[in-house]
Order: sequence, then structure tokens, then C-alpha cells
Amino acid sequence: MEGAGSKMKCVLVLMVVLLAPALAMAQDEAPKWGYIEGGWIDFDPDDGVSDDGWFAGGSMKLGKNFHLVAEYDDIGLYSFWDAGGGWHGLLGEKADLYAQVVWSNITVDEDDIDESGYEIQGGVRWKIIKWFELKGQVNWVDYGGDIGDETTGEIGALFLFGRFGVGLDWETGDNETTKAYFRLNFGK
Repeated sequence: MEGAGSKMKCVLVLMVVLLAPALAMAQDEAPKWGYIEGGWIDFDPDDGVSDDGWFAGGSMKLGKNFHLVAEYDDIGLYSFWDAGGGWHGLLGEKADLYAQVVWSNITVDEDDIDESGYEIQGGVRWKIIKWFELKGQVNWVDYGGDIGDETTGEIGALFLFGRFGVGLDWETGDNETTKAYFRLNFGK
């Protein structure tokens, strides 16, 4: 577990170094809730066997403060499906507080596990400057059955180049997940 702590410290130091100059140049531009994204994912379940794979997902804005989300992950013996909706707003133009309810399904080929449940997610997305956004999120998922429930924390950084973005997310809890991805934003 010492490796996870040092990774977290490196991420936090990097975020502080990037935030200091960015705060001086902050602009009023809201995070985008219309996007598609995909990329590489590393999943390290609590059984200690790490596996790599890919994921694809997206979000679609509905009206001023609502959105739909969906994602599919294919990671070795594991596959995940998530789909749901949520609310965002409250913190002004540059940041959004958000809450989402998501249906989740996990399939583990080796153990013939196919469990469905739900996930409650909440967090903050903050577009510090035109080309940089941060995310902090807490997740609670309940699959029931053999898998049970889990609470995780997630942080992420997204560098934006016009409508395109390159991001990195790290999630920790009973399992650890790292995602590196490309994003295409659409809409306002």
C-alpha cells in the first residue's frame, strides 16, 4: 500500500504546482457536460492481480442542470457497464457541484459472476482556466450478492485543447483504478 500513498503524494504535488499559476489567470468558463471519451484503464482489484484494458463513455447535457452518463470498461476477465443520470450546478460558472445515480453491472468471466446494482456519485468539477479542469468525486456502489458494496474516492485532471482533451483519473478504495483518456467535448 506504500506505493499508492507515494502515487497520491506525487499527484497532489503536481496539482499544487499547476494550480498556483493557474489561479492568477482564472477565466469564467463552465465545465462541459457534453462529451465522449475513451482510453486505457488499469484495474487492480483487491485480489492483487492488476489488469489493463480499455474504456469508452460519455455524457450528454439535458437542459441547464441535468445530464446523462454511460460507460463501458473491458479489462481482462472483468467487464463493467454503467448508465444513469444526474444534476450539476450551484457553484457558478467555473465550477459545478454534481450528483449522479448510475445503474452498474459487473461481469467476471473466470468466476461466472454477473451482478447488477446501483452507484451514487457526488463531486466537484472545477475549470480553473480555459485549458485545465480538476475533478474530485466520491462513489458508493452496491452490487449486492457476492460482491457487496464499496466506497471509493476519485481525483482527475483534464488538459483541454479547444474541443479536445487529454485526462488522467485515479480512483482508490477496496480496488484501485487508473485511467488515461482522450475526450471530445460538444455542445455548450
